Amino acid sequence: MLDDKNELRKIILTVTELFNADKELELADLLRTSEITSEPTYYDNWNGGTTYYSIYLTVSVDRFVKIQDRQPDIEAKIKEKTELVLRPYENTQIGQVYIIPKSIPKIEWDRIADIFSKDQLISEVNYLKDIMISVSTGGQRIQDVNGEFQNRYALVDKALQRLNFENPNSFSDLWQWYARWSSGEMPQYKDRRAFIGEMYGNLLKALQETEQPELLNVSVNLTGWERIDRTVKEIKMRLKQASNEEQFQTVGLLCRETIISIAQAIYNEERHPTIDGIKASKTDAKRMLDAYIAVELAGGANENLRRYARASNDLANELTHKRTANSKDAALCSSATISLVNLIGILEDRH
Repeated sequence: MLDDKNELRKIILTVTELFNADKELELADLLRTSEITSEPTYYDNWNGGTTYYSIYLTVSVDRFVKIQDRQPDIEAKIKEKTELVLRPYENTQIGQVYIIPKSIPKIEWDRIADIFSKDQLISEVNYLKDIMISVSTGGQRIQDVNGEFQNRYALVDKALQRLNFENPNSFSDLWQWYARWSSGEMPQYKDRRAFIGEMYGNLLKALQETEQPELLNVSVNLTGWERIDRTVKEIKMRLKQASNEEQFQTVGLLCRETIISIAQAIYNEERHPTIDGIKASKTDAKRMLDAYIAVELAGGANENLRRYARASNDLANELTHKRTANSKDAALCSSATISLVNLIGILEDRH
């Protein structure tokens, strides 16, 4: 159910209204301004089958920093409200809600130099946006502009693929768009304008952000951690080249190897007793890192850091075990893994 972007959008809109009604205005605004996605992360085939989803709220770095100390509480509240809305759907459950800072790789505009410049691509995206609004609000006629729309759509789609951006617009033909808006879901002009504006909003913002920091930036000294250094470099290269599910899964496997290597490098069985008392195997990265974090970040003053470290570890592990993978999964997994390497490196005085 939540695989469908439109269904997810309806659920989130309802949750937003519930927060408004409860005077939780900050949470309502957070949902309105976040980029929200969902992924199936677990399936239980008992009693007809239940799919568990993780929901990801991607927010600006500035906003993430402001709410970071309250992050677990906010995530729990959003999960609770979403579960309330999903009560009629017995076979759909929420596993976890994650709030993550937005991290966009630097745009390599030379990849599309033979098609568009940066400004031309932004102009073409705005053209597609404006035409879709025009034909659906009493402006131009589809039969007059559809041919040009299809040609320019194809070029934009090709450029976005080269830049590793997902095309948010699935309507390559204006008659497809007509079938959607005339179905009754968007009866008023304002509904159609809002739909198109939301559809293209994040893409246009991302295309305009050309001075982004590198997505995978190791800020600690990896001297002596040669295996970790090698796998981090391999992750960067594979992530840049990946274009299909198998290649994205390879990135996930490399992230998993990196996590195991970092755990083996810093775990000391005598100093770091496991939380559940079960002996950690040589590849049990989660048990080793949980034990390490509990000792090296002990005390009430380090509670937020412990949550951050465990969240990075949990997110990286969850994404490395996904049965399917896409570019977003690979980027999220890589980012979480490198964040974990940086954090552990700082704790080990490698900064």
